[in-house]
Amino acid sequence: MAAELCKNRMEEMMPVYAYCLFCETQRCKTIAEYIKRNYGYLCLSPQIIQRKWIKGIPVEESHDWLPGYLFIYTDREITPRFDISGIIRCLGNGVLVGQDLKFAEMIQRRNGIMGSVPLVQEGDRCRISDPAWLQMSGKVIKMDRGRKRCCIEYSFDGSVRTIWAGYEILEQEPSGSK
Repeated sequence: MAAELCKNRMEEMMPVYAYCLFCETQRCKTIAEYIKRNYGYLCLSPQIIQRKWIKGIPVEESHDWLPGYLFIYTDREITPRFDISGIIRCLGNGVLVGQDLKFAEMIQRRNGIMGSVPLVQEGDRCRISDPAWLQMSGKVIKMDRGRKRCCIEYSFDGSVRTIWAGYEILEQEPSGSK
């Protein structure tokens, strides 16, 4: 119920507070479901849809997009301290602000499911063209042409992070952009 309230308030442009937790990598989905069920907060473990070929048939599988990271959304400020095995710590100083908040809101708008990311070359600065990503930018550091995805390095929570995403929503940044 609280998760629905939080989602409805986001749609009404009401203030939403977002928090990011770091947890044990293989337990993200389980912890997110536990928080939703027992605390009533909207909690997302971002997933990416990866394509791969099995016996010549393309199959899409869901995998952790940011392994070890959970995003919690509330309609009021909270102290994100949960006595749950597997949670390591809350990132930042509690509530997310600035670019980190925009990033968390983008994840919420997509309900935690990241689609695939247009073709650029390794080393290129790129911007994610999908409006849901708020024109986030990064650098392509690896490409996997067989699976039609690339590894993008970007800044979040004051640190450099990497994600794997499909080709479809990348565009090259104009030269001179940082």
